[in-house]
Amino acid sequence: METRRGGRTVAGKLKELENALIEYYGAMNMLQEGLNTPIPEKPVALEKYEQCLALELPLVAGGLQDQPHIWLLEVGVIKNVQTIQALSTSGESDAKSS
Repeated sequence: METRRGGRTVAGKLKELENALIEYYGAMNMLQEGLNTPIPEKPVALEKYEQCLALELPLVAGGLQDQPHIWLLEVGVIKNVQTIQALSTSGESDAKSS
């Protein structure tokens, strides 16, 4: 993807999104554990994604995003981080119950 025009920029933005999501979910975990940490700001891409899910909107039909291929890449990053988060949370709860 990086060989195409703008590919490096898109890759950089996706990496920023991934880092923001990891930071957000990490802070939410610390809050859940009762640690004193500031409430994190939810990344904008995650807000859009959750709004689309809540409203049951098709993700790209009807021109929802001007560049759906980039937005779909963002959705992929969100889903990956959410999956990692869910797996790590379930692993922690399994370890506590043992």
